[in-house]
Amino acid sequence: MDIEDDEILQGFIEESLEHLADIEHDLLAIEEAGANIDEDLVNKVFRAAHSIKGGAGFMGLTTIQELSHAAENVLGMIRSKKLIPTPEIINVLLIASDQLQSMIEDVHNSNEVDISAHLTPLNAIADGTFSQPPAPAAEKTAPPKAKPAPKETKPALKIEPEPLPMEPEPEPMAAPEEDPLPPSFAEEFEDEDFEQEAEMAGSASSDTVPGRTGPAGEKTKQAPPVKGETTLRVHVSLLDSLMNLAGELVLSRNQLLQTIGSDDLRNAEAVGQRIDLITSELQEAIMLTRMQPIGNVFNKFPRVVRDLSKKLNKTIDLNIVGKDVELDKTIIEAINDPLTHLVRNSVDHGIEMPAARKKLGKSEVGLVILKAYHEAGQVVIEISDDGKGLDGEALAASAVSKGLLTVEQAQAMSDKEKINLIFLPGFSTAKEVTDVSGRGVGMDVVKTNLDQLGGNVDIISAKGVGTTILIKLPLTLAIIPCQIIETGGERYAIPQVNLEELLRIPANQVKNRVERVGDAEVVRLRGTLLPLIRLADVIGIERTYYDPHDDEVKPDRRELVSDRRGKESPLFRTGSEPEKKSAQKQDQPARSVLDRRYAASSALNIVVVSTGAMKYGLIVDRLQDSEEIVIKPLGRHLQQCKGYAGATIMGDGRIALILDVSNLARMARLTSIDRSDRAAEVARAAEDAVRAKKDKQSLLIFKSSETEHFAVPLNQVERIEKIKRTDIEDLGGKRVMKYRGGSLSLICVDDLAMVQPLADHDNLLVIVFNIAKRAVGLLAVGPIDAIEITADIDDTTLSQPGIMGSIIIDQHTTMLVNVFEMVQSLFPQWFEEREKVVMEAIDQSEPPTILIAEDSKFFRNQVKGYMTEVGYNVIEAEDGVEAWNKLHEYGDQIDMLVTDIEMPNMNGFELTQRIRKDDKYGKLPIIALTTLASAQDVAKGQAAGVNEYHIKLDKERLMVSVHDYIKRTH
Repeated sequence: MDIEDDEILQGFIEESLEHLADIEHDLLAIEEAGANIDEDLVNKVFRAAHSIKGGAGFMGLTTIQELSHAAENVLGMIRSKKLIPTPEIINVLLIASDQLQSMIEDVHNSNEVDISAHLTPLNAIADGTFSQPPAPAAEKTAPPKAKPAPKETKPALKIEPEPLPMEPEPEPMAAPEEDPLPPSFAEEFEDEDFEQEAEMAGSASSDTVPGRTGPAGEKTKQAPPVKGETTLRVHVSLLDSLMNLAGELVLSRNQLLQTIGSDDLRNAEAVGQRIDLITSELQEAIMLTRMQPIGNVFNKFPRVVRDLSKKLNKTIDLNIVGKDVELDKTIIEAINDPLTHLVRNSVDHGIEMPAARKKLGKSEVGLVILKAYHEAGQVVIEISDDGKGLDGEALAASAVSKGLLTVEQAQAMSDKEKINLIFLPGFSTAKEVTDVSGRGVGMDVVKTNLDQLGGNVDIISAKGVGTTILIKLPLTLAIIPCQIIETGGERYAIPQVNLEELLRIPANQVKNRVERVGDAEVVRLRGTLLPLIRLADVIGIERTYYDPHDDEVKPDRRELVSDRRGKESPLFRTGSEPEKKSAQKQDQPARSVLDRRYAASSALNIVVVSTGAMKYGLIVDRLQDSEEIVIKPLGRHLQQCKGYAGATIMGDGRIALILDVSNLARMARLTSIDRSDRAAEVARAAEDAVRAKKDKQSLLIFKSSETEHFAVPLNQVERIEKIKRTDIEDLGGKRVMKYRGGSLSLICVDDLAMVQPLADHDNLLVIVFNIAKRAVGLLAVGPIDAIEITADIDDTTLSQPGIMGSIIIDQHTTMLVNVFEMVQSLFPQWFEEREKVVMEAIDQSEPPTILIAEDSKFFRNQVKGYMTEVGYNVIEAEDGVEAWNKLHEYGDQIDMLVTDIEMPNMNGFELTQRIRKDDKYGKLPIIALTTLASAQDVAKGQAAGVNEYHIKLDKERLMVSVHDYIKRTH
């Protein structure tokens, strides 16, 4: 073909792949509808097949034309309702679409492909002679990597970015070198052939397509149309933004040149700040060009779960949440295989057979949840199932039998450590090896691949309840935020995705704060014991310390972290005990100035990092700034240095190595100390502290007037902006300001509540909330502060419209602002659509009834008010036991349970587990409402069977979830 024909052909390929990307999802929806045929949906698939047929005919691609025509005939019969779309018929169409996709990807060789194995069942269906279902297509579990972006991104232009400087692709099967396998164990791993398993979990190989000849299959791997791998769809508005920023940058450059020529330092500083701002915005906009929705990966899993469940004779529902969450294109492509492996694990080994589930009191229909959401600048992916969970004791016993652990080591391990044995290379407790998946076979590869992406993976499992796998990933691999630290005179970078917190222990407190448990040094941190390792020791460089006597940095030869002795102190001279005491007394003034135990420079700097399954403290010399860095791959001569994930060039031109905290833990042979007596003692104290602070609330404190104090729940706050009063505009009777390219509606507490008006200050604060899917700003004046409280909330004395109650904070009566109520009163039009949905649900039947289980009267009354305000009936319970009894008392009247977690007698997790095991109430929607909102708490709740997890006092998100579930069930 000539150049012009090549362009037309490429257009046909891209359009056809877009059609096929939607066909799979639509065919599954048609299958689910069964005899209730959705004509619009069938028409959509029919038109897609017709378009492919027409384009193929024009291009002379006869094989593609013939197969799409045969599929079109079957779809036409379904459209005219002459044919009921049974699972067998849909399976034939799905396999045909797989073959079409394969041929379109290798379009130059498509006419050589034998498609008789696909035409025969399609023609038989059209002729009415079809009887035997085709062979299962379970192996086709992944779309091609060149899958186009969703249509919703139009209008769009295509750009071909320069490839990012990335580390060379690692060998996918390489196991960590720090823990070599015994020979017998390694042989077992080879026998189970994970490479074949990983290929099945990825895109379909050529030999799984009927009729594909050997040579054609080989050519497929080098198919010409690979442009999809190096092109991105970018929305026109984003390109417009880039153009505007480029223009701003040019203007700032001109200003800078003029300023340099005039030697105006003050103006130069202002121009520098402007360039810094524009550069940051430009960086953010450029990164957005690489962002793609994770739905590009998630959308394949309905097909995966459907095919595997049929093959395994299981009935499984898949619930996907968060398809719109965006990640860098490189990460999207890299997580495809690990996610496929984990989902297949859940289907094959997690979910029990229907008969076994029925005996356990579970629903015969298993549930797999695939969820993605943003948290602390990262993307969290959860893969949950309500299956049998992992048996920590069985895992430990298997490890002992394989010689990986001694009996004593296994007995000393915590439940968490036993479950994490699953990440050992080749580790498996499966009684039989299937051709689908194996928990253990490949889990180490999953973890290694995620570690290489700068992410981490954790498992939370309860035997008989289910398993949740938590994956945390950075948004992008090109530029990442890092904490810069210094050790031994060298600077290092720690990715913030692994950073938990920074801890500085004053020198005079080190002796009391740092303890020893066994051979490990630990620090007590909020009721837990945190293992410590010295970075210099792990990476093999000389430790140093600052000596205040000589004002010099010297080699550090201390064996214990807590050793802070001053070498000149008479306290440590030889002599009798009385002589030592006398010397100590005489030397006290000098020591208080010069002794390293009291020198500020001798404080202990600890970086608390997390590897997913473990948290530990990294002792460093100095803590420096947080910076965004550009990742550079390590040279080949440094590839074997497992403690480093890459390198970066700092602002002064020096190199800083990026630390791999997961491999550092392996190199230090770090283990948890959860089962030691000392750790158990601290753990009990921590449990008591949790019980004491179960209703602790994080609040943002602010003022509106000079004398009145207000607070809002901190978790509801999106961001805080500083503005000038002159930035506020009054337009159309509304108070607004310019905000992120649009207008932000502004409110004051006194707009609804009977309080003093906003103080007349030139400098104001705007507390931004997201309510009813819109941003709204609450005007305030400083100072502001964020605190945690456990005091009782008075919900009567000062309660009024816009104020939900009051609380005493620092001897001031502080009013709790009900932002949701204010917005609902001031902007009722924002809620019309939601109220319409609620009223329809109430009008069509009896008002829905919500069971609320909450031991705090204040929070129970708040949630009750939310529900009754929109017309729902409410039944109250003060703990889990009472809620269980109320559930049996009112039976089918109850449509949903909203429960606290920490309650006396029976907590929310126990209540949820009991309900899920009940045949009658097992499918009741359950929303957990609590102040404990960590990822681990959320995962634990989902493993117990909680549908959704929300923070107390966040009325907006709670009511959205309640309305959604009521809409589904009514």
